[in-house]
Amino acid sequence: MQKFKVHEASGLFAWATTRLTLLDILKKKREEEEKETGGLTAERIRGLLEGEERLLCVSIADPFTIKDLVITLSRDLLNRRKRKFQVKPYILFVFDEGQEFIPDMSSSSGIDRKCSKQVETLLRQGRKYGLGACVATQRIAYLNTNALQQLHTYFVGTLPRPYDRSVVSNTFMIDQGILEKTLEFAPGEWLLSSYIATGIENVPIFIRADNAENELEKFLSYTTGQLGLEP
Repeated sequence: MQKFKVHEASGLFAWATTRLTLLDILKKKREEEEKETGGLTAERIRGLLEGEERLLCVSIADPFTIKDLVITLSRDLLNRRKRKFQVKPYILFVFDEGQEFIPDMSSSSGIDRKCSKQVETLLRQGRKYGLGACVATQRIAYLNTNALQQLHTYFVGTLPRPYDRSVVSNTFMIDQGILEKTLEFAPGEWLLSSYIATGIENVPIFIRADNAENELEKFLSYTTGQLGLEP
């Protein structure tokens, strides 16, 4: 203000001389809210991910808040690893209801578009720095296909809608005739296609997955038996 000789009675002078005070007030208020709710900042979540934690589940009802967290956290992790050329520890992001995080760019705006673009960047660049992603959705027609093309392994369940089958066929290079077989799938049956994981590049195969609840029950029964505990 002194350098440009701004008059003390002007609005600009008042803004410039009070903004630090306002920032301090907002910072204190934010810290008080975090104490009251016991919440975590994106920075503290990053610290947990790069520490000893092996599983971190985040569920936030407000769509704006969780998308803002995805943008901040993924960008922070990616930028830090680029600067340090850091690869470990390996981190896998899992996005359930993927259409909320990577919506079609042509029909999204605001934070939806920013989130979709950031997750697309994570999918494109993250694997070089130990950052992977898994996307689960039942509404594939509403997703950002540029982001989907960055995924290397696909599990395709029953696709009753012709448009969904068309999107999968064009995005993942799977024949429409093969996708129509998904209409006959029983629970636990999937069409698996991968560039690397199966050893047969981009050749779809049909698989049947074990019931996860039964497998978990077996594991817990075995564990409690080994420890001499009551099941």
